[in-house]
Amino acid sequence: MAIGIPDTLTADNSEKYIVSIRLRPDGLSFSGYMPSGHGSFFYRDTEFSRQVPYITSLKDLFFSNECLSWNYKRIQIVNVSERYTVVPESYYDENVDDDLLKFLFMDFNGRSLSNELRQIPHRVVFGMDEDVYEFCARSFQHPLFFQHITPLVYLWKKQNKRAARNEMFVSFHRRLVDVVCFRNGDLLRANTFSVSQPGDALYYILYTWKQTQLNTENDVLHIGGDSTLREKVSPELRRYVRHILPLEIPSEAFILRGDVIKAPMDLISLSVCEL
Repeated sequence: MAIGIPDTLTADNSEKYIVSIRLRPDGLSFSGYMPSGHGSFFYRDTEFSRQVPYITSLKDLFFSNECLSWNYKRIQIVNVSERYTVVPESYYDENVDDDLLKFLFMDFNGRSLSNELRQIPHRVVFGMDEDVYEFCARSFQHPLFFQHITPLVYLWKKQNKRAARNEMFVSFHRRLVDVVCFRNGDLLRANTFSVSQPGDALYYILYTWKQTQLNTENDVLHIGGDSTLREKVSPELRRYVRHILPLEIPSEAFILRGDVIKAPMDLISLSVCEL
């Protein structure tokens, strides 16, 4: 499997690039940009066969593409899954990360990691398959590991704080939907749900809206991401929520231009948030 990279990215200038390897259940994406290079953002997506173990496909891709082993300014591994939880910093204890994930996800048997959510203050505790984590940690140079929800929470927190109102942010991507709620800058809830049909997404969104006691007349729902599922769910949501707005790409991202509008919202958020 070959990854087509832009002509502007070479082994000679790779150390100027910040790159992200976004691992999702059915494949991955490779993206990057030069912080000082307007129009330099690129995004490449690859699907894996579900008939082959994920780690096998990951290794095949890595060894088939020399660009993945180049030296970069920064390498970010983004883990996309619903296997995470958000813990208030005052209750966080890294010694119980494994026990916490095993309690929440009974089949979890991997590597537990965490991301600090600066200025919130909470911590995202998440799990990765052990073999995938070990391969990435060994194969990429000093990679930083992020759960995909981390940059989203950070970005939406800033947007909500400016608006000073109660808001829910919803982002659709491949068979998953991210749901994050804020009240006047305070994080109320952050979850990612696995969905197989529009009805699943509708249920999770409205149930979370009810749990967080958002007001259907006054509070705001932002919705974006994958257009296929979004367009099926939006008309039904309008029956229950008065104020529904499109999820906007942060203005800072447009400076990068290139393929930025093709990238998932979590990668866009990661490119503009200093994490």
